Amino acid sequence: MKERFKSYLEAAFRKIRPTKAAMELRLETLTKLEEAAQDYRIKGMTDDEAIYRLCIDSLGDFDAKLQEFDRSLTEVPKKNNQKRYIAMGAIGAVAVIVALYLVLSITGAFAWSVSWLLPLGAIVAAVVAADVVLLLKGFKSDKFLVARLFNVATVILVFVFMYLCIRLSVHPRFDWYIFLCMVPAAGIMDIAIGFVTKSKLTVPEIFVWAMLTSVMLYVMLGVAAVMPWHPGWLLPALTAICIVAVVAVLLISHSKKAKKDKQLFLDSTKNQVDEEYYTKW
Repeated sequence: MKERFKSYLEAAFRKIRPTKAAMELRLETLTKLEEAAQDYRIKGMTDDEAIYRLCIDSLGDFDAKLQEFDRSLTEVPKKNNQKRYIAMGAIGAVAVIVALYLVLSITGAFAWSVSWLLPLGAIVAAVVAADVVLLLKGFKSDKFLVARLFNVATVILVFVFMYLCIRLSVHPRFDWYIFLCMVPAAGIMDIAIGFVTKSKLTVPEIFVWAMLTSVMLYVMLGVAAVMPWHPGWLLPALTAICIVAVVAVLLISHSKKAKKDKQLFLDSTKNQVDEEYYTKW
C-alpha cells in the first residue's frame, strides 16, 4: 500500500516544480495517507483496493491544491494591510487636527491661549484609546502592564507631593507647571520600563511622549510669555510632522526589509529546485 501511495504522489507532484518544499509536502501527504489507511483497517475494512481509493479521494482536488502550493512559493505573501490602514488613518487624523487647530486660531475663533487644548485633547484621547485596545486584546506582557500602571501611579503621587510642597511654601505664580512637567517625566519612566521589558511598543511610545512633551513645553513657554502663542504653535506642529516623517521612513524600511528577507528565505530554502526532489523520500 505504501508503494502505491508513493507512486501516486510521485506522478502527482511531477505536475509542479521539484522544490524542496514540494518534497516536504509529499512526505507529509504520504504520512497522512498511511494514517488514513490504518484507520480504515482499524474500522474493519480488508479490501486494499477500496482502502486505497478512499484514501486518495480524501485528498480532494489534489492537482489544484498542488498548483496553488507551487504558486505560493514564487510569490511573497502580501502582508495584512491593517497596519498600513492604521498608519494612514493616524497621519490623516494628525493632519486634520493640526489644520483645524490652525484655522480656529488664525481666524480668531479661539484664542491661541485656549486653542492648544484641541490637539492636546486629541493626543490624550489617542493615548487612552491605544491603552484600551491593548487591554481588550489581552496584551501578552503582564509584567509590562503592571509596571506601566505602577509607573503612572508613582509619577502622579510624586508630582502631586512636589506641587503641594511648592504651593504651601513658596507660592510661585506658575506652580501648576509641575503638572505639565509630570508628562515628560512619566514618559521617561515609561520608555525606560519598555526597554527593560523589551516591549515592542517602546519605539511608538517614544513618539507619543515626544509629542506630548512638545505640547507641554509650548504651553509653559506661552503662559510664561517667553514665547508668543503665535507662531509658537510651530513647536508641536513641527514635532508632529517630524514624527510622522520618521514613522513613514521606518514603516517603508521595515516593509522593504521584511519583503527582502522573505524572498531570500524562499530562494535559499523552500524554493530550491532539484530534479532529485521528484523521487527523493
